[in-house]
Amino acid sequence: MSAAWFVDGAYLSKAWQSLGRGDKLDYVKLRKLLEAKYLDAAKGEEIGDAYWFSSDNDPPTAKQNAFHMALQYPPPGGPGLRVKLYWLERRKLNWPHSMGGGPVVHPKSGEQYELVQQKAVDVGLATHLMRSFAKRSWTKLFFCAGDGDFHEPIQHLVEYENIHVVLVGTTQTISTELHSYARGFVRLDEVAAEIARA
Repeated sequence: MSAAWFVDGAYLSKAWQSLGRGDKLDYVKLRKLLEAKYLDAAKGEEIGDAYWFSSDNDPPTAKQNAFHMALQYPPPGGPGLRVKLYWLERRKLNWPHSMGGGPVVHPKSGEQYELVQQKAVDVGLATHLMRSFAKRSWTKLFFCAGDGDFHEPIQHLVEYENIHVVLVGTTQTISTELHSYARGFVRLDEVAAEIARA
């Protein structure tokens, strides 16, 4: 194994949606594009560890289960991603005390707004990333996440382990803190036609 592929599912979905296309991203085509562009099959180079991280409703919907099962289907028919699901946290929104306090409510229905956030996804991704490298010693990383919080593990892999990092996303959605560590950048807007689902 010479490469790993790590995907923040919510990030990649938002990056794809930011393109304003009506179609969906095909993970099988994306895997094939990454392998064709950056790996040498003649030398036995391939993606080994591949993970997809996100949060899910509790309980998950049947549609989400079908999608997650499709992500796990092995190559060449599927992308071969190991799905790691974390949880969503719901929190009622309130005005700060400096603005009078009290709940933030819809002006017509009176319903209190909720903030829905992913919990533990970034920590899970970073943990599995470093564990995978320690066990597999891959030399290339395809990284589909844009959060600047990942700059510490990415910096370590690049500066201390000499890992070739390829970022996947859009210039606008990947934190500039990650840009300087990349040796390649797959811009979704440039390859969208090749990796869109038929």
